[in-house]
Amino acid sequence: MKKIIYLFIGLVLFCGWGVNASMAGDAVQYETVTVEENDTLWDIAARRTDNTKDIRKVIYDIQQFNHINNPGELVPGMTIKVPVNR
Repeated sequence: MKKIIYLFIGLVLFCGWGVNASMAGDAVQYETVTVEENDTLWDIAARRTDNTKDIRKVIYDIQQFNHINNPGELVPGMTIKVPVNR
C-alpha cells in the first residue's frame, strides 16, 4: 500500500513539474524600443520582423502587449515593448 501512495505522490509531482516547465517556455520575451519622430507601428514592426511573419499580426501583438488602443497615440521618446519570440 505504501508503494502505491509513493508512486501516486511521485506521479503528481512529476506531472506538476511538466506543466510548470511548459508554462515557463511560453513566457513572452521582448525588447524595449524608443519611438522616433514619425514612427508608426508598421515602421516599428517592419524593422523587427522578416517576411516569414504577417506584419499585421506583429502590429496586433505590439498593440496588445502595450495596451495601445489608438496607434496615433505614439509619441517620440515613448518606449514600448516589442515581443520577439512570437
